[in-house]
Amino acid sequence: MRSKLALLLSVLLFIVMITFIQPSVFPSGTIPINAGSASSGITGSIFTVYLFPFEIVTFLLVAAMLGAMYLGQRGGKSD
Repeated sequence: MRSKLALLLSVLLFIVMITFIQPSVFPSGTIPINAGSASSGITGSIFTVYLFPFEIVTFLLVAAMLGAMYLGQRGGKSD
């Protein structure tokens, strides 16, 4: 039952992510990579335009790591 719910939620989350990531964000389909300047290219995008989504992903990864450590500590038994 829990695995079916997890599968359903993951598919729903995937559909929501695909819906909100629009092609207009990267009109040419690529992100320019400039090695000469720290404020341009991928680095500039992550730390200026996409700072909030970057922080959300960071929070989710930390939560996943803590959950994995918790499950590993208690033996990983599931219901």
